[in-house]
Amino acid sequence: MTASTLELSAFENLEPEALENGIFALLASYQDSRSGLIAWFVVRYAQALCKHPDFEGSDEERCAWQRLAAQWRWLAQVPANEVAVLEGEVA
Repeated sequence: MTASTLELSAFENLEPEALENGIFALLASYQDSRSGLIAWFVVRYAQALCKHPDFEGSDEERCAWQRLAAQWRWLAQVPANEVAVLEGEVA
């Protein structure tokens, strides 16, 4: 069993709806904090949702959640002060 498998196993008992609601709550929290830890949880929740046996989303929805996980994996690795600088460059 790999570390990634262990991390995702913590979310196995959550229903797909709970995972989606968790993602939305985490996204709202991230806007205020720019926390790498919150970004990490977004990644884990999205991965768990994609792998959940009861997730009834289409292939397109599953792909969208996988893309979201990939983007948030980057945010989880970037310090908050660098994200703020990057946002200033985009605005």
